[in-house]
Amino acid sequence: MTSGLRKTHLLIWLVLAMLLPVLLFFAVKNLAVFQSNSAHNSPVEISEGNVLKVQENDMVKASLFKNHIELILKSALQNPSSVVYAMDEKGNKLNVIGQLTAAGIYSFDINKLPKGIIITDTIKNEDITKFTF
Repeated sequence: MTSGLRKTHLLIWLVLAMLLPVLLFFAVKNLAVFQSNSAHNSPVEISEGNVLKVQENDMVKASLFKNHIELILKSALQNPSSVVYAMDEKGNKLNVIGQLTAAGIYSFDINKLPKGIIITDTIKNEDITKFTF
């Protein structure tokens, strides 16, 4: 290495040594780990209004409203790819309403009232549970 390369190399390392702590500070500052939970509201709240129908089993509670369906997933499902389908009068799947991932409250907008819903594991292609309204 020539003396010019050594000086450039030293200068680059000095700039990096000063710049990295500043960048790490700003990266850690933006993490949500250090924020208090009381400052944030729940992203999904339980709907209030006119419930048309309610069905419940040991895994899911389904509430049918005029323009949306609310599902309360009581515990995490064993299936990682659970999809909610609308059901017709004969019990056939019509269209996809939404996807369930973890335990929590899910609210899906609907255009018309389905006769029921089917929660299906799309990887194994098997029905997990079915509700009729």
